[in-house]
Order: sequence, then structure tokens, then C-alpha cells
Amino acid sequence: MKSLTFCLLLSWLVSACVPSTTSSTSGISLPQRNEMQPSRINGISLTASPAPMESVAFDSLKQVHANYVCLLPFAFMRSNEPKIYFNSKHQWWGERPEGVAACIAMAHHAGMKVMVKPQIWMHDHFTGDIQFRDEAQWKEFEENYTAYIFSLLHISDSMKADMFCLGTELDSFVKIRPQYWEHLIDTVRSIYSGKLTYAENWDCYHDFPFWQKLDYIGINAYFPLSDEATPTTESLKSGWKKYCEPMQELSVKTGRQILFTEFGYRSIDYCARQPWNAYDSSPKNYEAQRNAYESLFSTCWNESWFAGGFSWKWFDERTEPDVSFETDYTPQGKPAASVLRSWYAKSVN
Repeated sequence: MKSLTFCLLLSWLVSACVPSTTSSTSGISLPQRNEMQPSRINGISLTASPAPMESVAFDSLKQVHANYVCLLPFAFMRSNEPKIYFNSKHQWWGERPEGVAACIAMAHHAGMKVMVKPQIWMHDHFTGDIQFRDEAQWKEFEENYTAYIFSLLHISDSMKADMFCLGTELDSFVKIRPQYWEHLIDTVRSIYSGKLTYAENWDCYHDFPFWQKLDYIGINAYFPLSDEATPTTESLKSGWKKYCEPMQELSVKTGRQILFTEFGYRSIDYCARQPWNAYDSSPKNYEAQRNAYESLFSTCWNESWFAGGFSWKWFDERTEPDVSFETDYTPQGKPAASVLRSWYAKSVN
């Protein structure tokens, strides 16, 4: 991607994509980015809001002792078509540049750090399997992905977001186009002064070849732990054992800590069997979710190779939850929130 097209695109994006800070950020004085990271990243993934948020939305995050918030400005694709749709007037406010900028400002004003995590959504396809039939389509996709990333990178840098995630669950893209990824990382590093990571799926994070170029090894930690409907915390801790050693070994090898860029469980029976399965129709089970949270914290949180993570996920409390809220991943209003609060309180700065 050392072509003139890339250079012109980068120049245009850096000069043109100035975020709009509307009334939501009025009167807020942004602090300078603090390069010191917390002893543990007590993170929450905040679902993008359909309408402009108020700063009070961050109060509930502070109540569980979160010190980091992850913003999720999604883009959208159709299966194996190279076009990426982002920054559309049809998207939610929290996914558009003005919403991202306002949320960074509000989080900083609340004393929290921010990670911006671009993520592609495909309705009927897994992003880790993205492939194209010829070089022309790959080039078009790469140009579109670059435009998406740099539109958010400029906002992140100008608003002093503390961390930027270069992508989410793009295994095939990375394996097939490693030169693009190496150049992308190097270019971003030369522009952005915050921390960098990439979020890879739990089953292939070890295949990502560029961890040493980043600051954290990002893992979406949906490890299968148990086939029981309501597993005990102790049985779940046993399930973690086979996953912890490889993570520790990679951390030692690369000199980078493990960061769970996503972790969480739905509040249903068998929640730890396939934690990534958002479509499981099993009945509500708050105890199973609580036990799964407790096992993760008691197994990983105090390890020297572990940096922390981002609970998936949290909603603006003014947003009307849909019918799936009771069985969704969010710990809000459920016993798992007490587990989150207790562990985050132990490591809050």
C-alpha cells in the first residue's frame, strides 16, 4: 500500500475528517493524554447510542469502578463485497464521527480513558473469513478499510483517545494480506501517539504475526469452558487452565501483556459452552453468567501477563432495551454486575 493512491487518501483523511463537537461536548475542557496506563484496565464496551448521549450516561460506568471505556463505531459490509459502509447519515449517532468525538470528550471529563475499536458487521458472514476472488477486489477493499480506519484514527488522535484498536476478528484478511497489515501498523504508529492493539478471536490470536509492533495482545475472550447449564465457579476455573498457559507463553515471547478486548457471557443456560453464540435460544440464567464472570476474574485478573479487559457490553441507560436484554451479554442490572464491581474496585486507580 505504498501507492500514490494511499498517500493521497491518507493526506485527504487527515486534513478533511475534522470531528464536529456539538453541544454534547460544550464546556468540556479536554485533558492531555496521560501515557501512564492503569494498573489494570477495568474496561466496559459501550454500545453506540442511536441519539446524542449526555454525560450522565457515564455515571453507571463509574459506579462499577470502570476506568476505561471502549467505543464501537461499527461499519457494515455485504458478504464478500469490497465496499465498506461507514459514517452514513442512516447510522446511529454513536457510530458517526460527531458521536465518537463527543463520547471521547465525555469519558475524559468523567476521568476515564478511552479505546476506539473499529468493527465491521456482516449480517450473514463471519468477518474472520473475508476473502475476495481477485487482486482488484482486494485492492478496493484495502482502500475502503484504510479510509474507515483513518477516519476514526484522526478523531482518536485529535481528541486524545488513549488507545486505538486497528481491527476486530479479521483473521483471513491478515493471513492473506500481511504486507498491507504491516504497512498499516507502521503508518498508524507514525501518526498516532496513543496505545495500539488489535482484537483477534480466541481461537486464532496466536496466528497474528505483528503483536510485537503493538502495545497489547488483544483477544476477544469467548473461550468455551463448560457444557453444563449452570456450571460452578470452580468447574469453570478448571476450564480456563488449558487457555492460560498459551496466553502466558505468548506474553513472555512478545513482551506484551494480554488484553481481553472483549469478554462476557450471555445470561442463559450453557452460557460458557459457546460464549460467542449470540443466537442461542436457551432460557435465562443469571447464576450461570455470574459464575462465568467470577471464574474469569479469579483466574486471569491478577496475573502479571494480563493487562485487563473490556466487558461486553453496556447500554446507555436512557435507551429502551429490546426483548433480548434479559438474556443478552450485558451484566447491567444482573448479579454479574456485582462481580464486575467487586473486582474492578480492587484494581481501580
